[in-house]
Amino acid sequence: MFALVGRAISGWSMVELSLCNIFTICVTSCPSRSQLDGGFVSFLDGDVPCAVFYSVENFRGKLGLVDAALNTRIRGHGQWAQDIRAEWAKLHNKTRKLSLKRNHLAHWTVIPAMPDDDERSYPAKLMPPYGSPGWWAETSINPPGNAKSASQLNHLVLAFSLIDEKLRAFSKMLAQHPRLTDKYDKLTVRLIRSHDRLSPTRGEAIRRALSSPEKH
Repeated sequence: MFALVGRAISGWSMVELSLCNIFTICVTSCPSRSQLDGGFVSFLDGDVPCAVFYSVENFRGKLGLVDAALNTRIRGHGQWAQDIRAEWAKLHNKTRKLSLKRNHLAHWTVIPAMPDDDERSYPAKLMPPYGSPGWWAETSINPPGNAKSASQLNHLVLAFSLIDEKLRAFSKMLAQHPRLTDKYDKLTVRLIRSHDRLSPTRGEAIRRALSSPEKH
């Protein structure tokens, strides 16, 4: 049971990482390879968005941060934008509901399997916080049945894995969407032109760097 709780918590951390990637895509440019190359996403300047995302302590705040960034970046009434926002809304709602179950993992108590005087064995389970009203309700003669079994935790581990896969697929689609990459390309051109106008020396340095071989 302890191992299952650990697997579930670790799985949830990957869900948060996928959300962080979506947030980063929305606030900074990110060149990505083609789908034929595995849909790999590479961030040029992801340190600051990552720091901002993880500075928010509660999950509700993290999810709200991603939601605000995506709905601001993907604006307009075009069908492409509506489709992306609709898909995100489904992922947002599913992730929010799973986060409530994740809270049980962080705050509830694991009760190991144990035998009783009649040589029967009680299986391990995840109980409401020790000493809480929920705890005493579960240990009463007629418990409400809120305790989680090993089978239920296994299902939760799988649910976390599935939502993470969907979030990662969404982030790759977002990073490669031609409307979004085109927008970032136009912003890059505007930035270079601004340097040309406000600081010609800086603009010239950028042009020299673009014309020279890339250093690895």
